[in-house]
Amino acid sequence: MSGRAHVVVVGAGSAGAVLAARLSERADRSVLLLEAGPDFDRANTPSAIAGPSFHAAMTAPGHFWPHLEALRTAGQAPRRYVRGRGAGGSSAINAMVALTGEPGDYDEWERRGAAGWAWNDVAPWFNRTALTMQSVDERELGSVGAAVLAADPAAEVAVLTRDATGRRVSVNDAYLEPARHRPNLTVRGDALVDRVLFEERRAVGVRLADGTDIEADAVFVCAGAIHSPAILLRSQIDRLGVGRGLQDHPSFPIALRLREEFRAAPDSLVVTALLLATHRHTHDLQLLAMNEADPAAPGLGILLGALMLVHSTGTVTLASDDPTVDPVVDFAMLSDERDLPGMRAAVELAERITASDAIARIAEVLPYDASDDGVRAALGDYVHASGSCRMGAVDDVDAVVDPMCRVIGHERLWVCDASVMPAVPRANTHVPVVMVAERLAAMVNDVV
Repeated sequence: MSGRAHVVVVGAGSAGAVLAARLSERADRSVLLLEAGPDFDRANTPSAIAGPSFHAAMTAPGHFWPHLEALRTAGQAPRRYVRGRGAGGSSAINAMVALTGEPGDYDEWERRGAAGWAWNDVAPWFNRTALTMQSVDERELGSVGAAVLAADPAAEVAVLTRDATGRRVSVNDAYLEPARHRPNLTVRGDALVDRVLFEERRAVGVRLADGTDIEADAVFVCAGAIHSPAILLRSQIDRLGVGRGLQDHPSFPIALRLREEFRAAPDSLVVTALLLATHRHTHDLQLLAMNEADPAAPGLGILLGALMLVHSTGTVTLASDDPTVDPVVDFAMLSDERDLPGMRAAVELAERITASDAIARIAEVLPYDASDDGVRAALGDYVHASGSCRMGAVDDVDAVVDPMCRVIGHERLWVCDASVMPAVPRANTHVPVVMVAERLAAMVNDVV
């Protein structure tokens, strides 16, 4: 072994940064946070990911996995799938939307075997998360957001994780920044983890892609719902559910060519309004309005109709044991027949808004194909990967971790990120992930 810490946390994203910050609050516990991408403090955050445009953040070189692709539906070819890489993880490049989901989402978690994770259990932890993450009701609606609000009074202004100056607030800012001065916390960037090391079934450290071994008394894998299962698979974790149960929120895009006077200003807010709608269950649909579809195509806005209550599941598998080779990702969207009616309702919601006088005043609606085949061909994601190492009862053969996020059948090894979610909630996943990490940190504080 060429290094040692009491606790090793793998991944400095929405879960790992929170865990490292909370666990390092105890001065006699050394915590090493390993991040595959670059590390930087708040003062040195690149401007592209500090500002309000998540399109700029998602294309900032070095801050996403450059070759990662995913299959959405069987009728599509794999294409780029955005995951954050660097301090803050995906919280440094996401759309900054702050939602908790519905109480029923978490009651469903408990029903699926995640005992102690029902709404009444997690609600106080969302409150703690809200106190740490700076969230503001955004009033810079932009042309598309204002038109959506005019077309449907039920539309809501997005609550965003950013400060009053307009700067993004990632977990790197909210959690790691106040902890970086601690002598017992080390954050190491450009440290790609290959696998977990074991003595029999007890985790004793990790191996980096460069062959460096680091010893630890406890290992927390927080690499996200794509890379956490890949690490477990390379580590020969023999649970059937590793890499299964993968979910995301499927979305259908309708593009708008904005009239000159309604186009987004440079560096303006991109996500400008959010419509939470109901098909069969509360807020099982979402419409996201953006005044910029692509920085390379000025004047294009977009509406995304999304299904938020999802049944279809996909997989993460290994293409190679080489940690520098991205895993194979297949979301298998709409593979469960229960999802198609809801997806059709999401498309119809977007069509109803785009047919409004408010949208006609500001933009031309570009052609699209809303047939079932057209929807499958154009279906996109919400970059809300989850469920690939799901939490459940220890006697559930499909569960990977128990309700304390411990890998079943192993000792001193935890997984904490969106991969442990038994089902993706009806929300953008960043805030729920922070909640899970906050709660787990308190649960394990006396045992690591």
